[in-house]
Amino acid sequence: MRVLVADDDPAYRSLLQNLLAEWNYEVLEACDGNEAWQAMQEPEKPNLVILDWMMPGMDGFELARLIRSDPSIENTYVILVTGTRNKEDIMKVLVCGADDYLLKPFDPMDLKIHLRSATRIIHLQEDLSDLKRKLSLSVDSTT
Repeated sequence: MRVLVADDDPAYRSLLQNLLAEWNYEVLEACDGNEAWQAMQEPEKPNLVILDWMMPGMDGFELARLIRSDPSIENTYVILVTGTRNKEDIMKVLVCGADDYLLKPFDPMDLKIHLRSATRIIHLQEDLSDLKRKLSLSVDSTT
């Protein structure tokens, strides 16, 4: 599974990259929201993105909204990472289109649990898309 990590803090980016690689994820990195958006335009798009909320250029909040508005990537699973513990801000994260959030600093095992849920949902979405394609082909061939 391809995961994009977007964080302007090189230490956090490196921590995430190392953990994800250790857990057998293919990792792409971006140092800001604009670079992350560029990565989302590539032919080999990530299935999952981990976005820092506060980044230069385009923040994670704005990037999550853009992902949700683009039909070619709207099913990408988005985890927003934030240091805020304010419930209103966390609600904003979820309303903007993020599927999940993690609070900084996080325990690596918490990340692993979130990733396990994300992976399950991504696989279910892929299965549903395959089923829709098959049903569409079946309907087309009978008409």
